[in-house]
Amino acid sequence: MELTVDKQTQATIVAAKGKLDAAGAPELETRCKALIQEGAGRLLLDFAQVEYVSSAGLRSLLVLAKAVKSVGGGLALCGLVPAVRDVMSISGFDNILPLAADRAAALELLK
Repeated sequence: MELTVDKQTQATIVAAKGKLDAAGAPELETRCKALIQEGAGRLLLDFAQVEYVSSAGLRSLLVLAKAVKSVGGGLALCGLVPAVRDVMSISGFDNILPLAADRAAALELLK
C-alpha cells in the first residue's frame, strides 16, 4: 500500500493506493497513529485509489476512528470506488464512518 500525506490546516489528508488487506492495513494503521500522536486531530482518508478492503482493513479503520476520537478529533473517508463503497455498505461501516464523494465534501464533514 502506498500512502501520501498532505498536512493542511483543516485536516491531515492521507491518500492511499492499493489494497487495504492483511498486508496493507498495518501500514495504514501505523502511519495514521503516528500522525495522530504528532497532533493530527482530523484525518481525511482519500480512498480514490484503493481497490479492495478486507476485514483486516475494516478493523484498522475502526482502530483509527477510535484513536482519533480519543484526542477529540474526527475521521472521514472520501473517493471510494464502487467495490469499496459496497464493502462499507454491506458491513454497516457507512453508518459508523463519515463517507464523502470527494475531499471537499469530506473536509466539510470534519468541520
